[in-house]
Amino acid sequence: MRWVRHVALVTLALVVIVGTGAGIWYENQQRSADRYLVFTVPPGSVARLAAGEQLEILPQTITLSLRGKDTLVIRNEDLQPIQVGPFKIDPGQQFEQRYYNPGTYELICTLHQSQRLRIVVSRE
Repeated sequence: MRWVRHVALVTLALVVIVGTGAGIWYENQQRSADRYLVFTVPPGSVARLAAGEQLEILPQTITLSLRGKDTLVIRNEDLQPIQVGPFKIDPGQQFEQRYYNPGTYELICTLHQSQRLRIVVSRE
């Protein structure tokens, strides 16, 4: 009878340890889940930029993290197309880009007066 009790206690201890380990693993996976940096181009933005108005739709430099598994998302809600890098983003479409190598990427961007957008991808 004592032997059965010891086996039951050991089994219960193992279940608790495995359950705790699984919980810690799941929590860690949730922390390192993909992150999305979303920028939305409001209606009328292209016309306002063409008229010389200064708009801050996108920062001049966007920093992304490989560790955070960051994905850049640019949604075009304007009635005019925009360009980011070699990509034309038509009205109602969105651009999604995830980088897999650290570095600095210089892109053409029609949302800036300078026509330039810098993406900095860090390991952290």
